[in-house]
Amino acid sequence: MKRLIASDLHGSRAFCRKLLDLYEKEQATELILLGDLVFSGSYDPRFEFDPQGVMDLLNGQAPHILSVEGNCDYGIQDLSPQFPFFRKYKVVTWEGREVFLTHGHRYSPRNPPPMGMAQILLSGHTHMPSFQRVNDLLCVNPGSVSLPRGGSPNSCLVWEGDLLRWITLEGEEFHRETLSK
Repeated sequence: MKRLIASDLHGSRAFCRKLLDLYEKEQATELILLGDLVFSGSYDPRFEFDPQGVMDLLNGQAPHILSVEGNCDYGIQDLSPQFPFFRKYKVVTWEGREVFLTHGHRYSPRNPPPMGMAQILLSGHTHMPSFQRVNDLLCVNPGSVSLPRGGSPNSCLVWEGDLLRWITLEGEEFHRETLSK
């Protein structure tokens, strides 16, 4: 299964459209959203800050979306998400691996989930792509769709089989990792 994993849209209709275009181009089966979907964005007109517009775009892909709550997602229920939206975290099994999905403000490489809960931690929040090991936990961050930091590009992550690919919103790969079996 091919998954497109993204975080930190922060209400940008412009970047949400780019993400959804990339989702189609990559022919991913699932769109995993790691929080901070609609609020606390930029008011620069090029950013197209429009929380309801972002939700409307995402709702168009609702059957394919799995999402967890971010620290800026207060009031998101008022925008009527039509896709699963989990508070705090969600543990899923992908290709035989337990994966802990969270935004990153509660659980992160600095504050990992309880031992044994998962083999992989997927989180956003920092707005910077990363791949690191903390003891027995592999910690992966797709970066930020709309407001990247630290000189990183607007990015997301493609997970297919044992391969993780960090890509820009234009689809250009800038890092890859192969998961050990």
